Amino acid sequence: MELTQELSHFWLLLLVIVAFVAGYVDAIAGGGGMILIPALLFAGIPAVSAMAVNKVVAIAGTSLAVIKYALAKQVSWHLVFWALLPCLIASFIGGKAALSLSDSLLSWMILLCIPVALYFVLTTRKTSASGAAVKTAKAGIILSPIGFYDGLLGPGTGTYMTIAMRRFLSMEYLKATATTKPLNLATNIGAAVAFLLAGKVLWSLAIPMLLANAMGAWIGSHFAVKNGDDFIRKMLVVVLVVMLLANVMKQIAS
Repeated sequence: MELTQELSHFWLLLLVIVAFVAGYVDAIAGGGGMILIPALLFAGIPAVSAMAVNKVVAIAGTSLAVIKYALAKQVSWHLVFWALLPCLIASFIGGKAALSLSDSLLSWMILLCIPVALYFVLTTRKTSASGAAVKTAKAGIILSPIGFYDGLLGPGTGTYMTIAMRRFLSMEYLKATATTKPLNLATNIGAAVAFLLAGKVLWSLAIPMLLANAMGAWIGSHFAVKNGDDFIRKMLVVVLVVMLLANVMKQIAS
């Protein structure tokens, strides 16, 4: 019997609701995986299948967010084009590096990254504006380490990309969030293909969750476009604080 058939109707409904919330939050500030994966694990889904379902669900939500931001003309496609390949290569290298590190070390690395990101969000200084050519060159240099982080650790990648674009590329939060989504979509697809080939996706659970996630992402991106930078900045702080607390609790429990 498939594992999802053993879940109660309560858990199925709860996971669909969580997927909606994750899609909404991720479309605005990233960090959807930090909501989805713990919920799946708590419901009794094996870790590998939880990660597989999370990636498939995230693809649906991120795709809708990309469309919404593109329609609002907020995506810097030129920057996406030049940053995509370096991020993918760095992510692949990060994934290889993760195989040689212990779970304990990886957990501590995730935890230490969050206060740094919070500092950058809470301090308002940006670098001075650059020309298009300089900004393009800087994008590959600045975003590649985050691509490496995505392969090595993963949680909060979209959040960190948004913060980096704001801080070092002089982009407003709305533009940075929108431009992050196609890059995050590409890295999600890369990971999802591996899970699909391994047959780890629980489709009877993933399909209703991805529909809910896509709906949440569409609404979340709408609110981001409507309310602008201040709203996104507040959501970034909330996401980072939740990530910090969740990881501290995890370290204490272990």
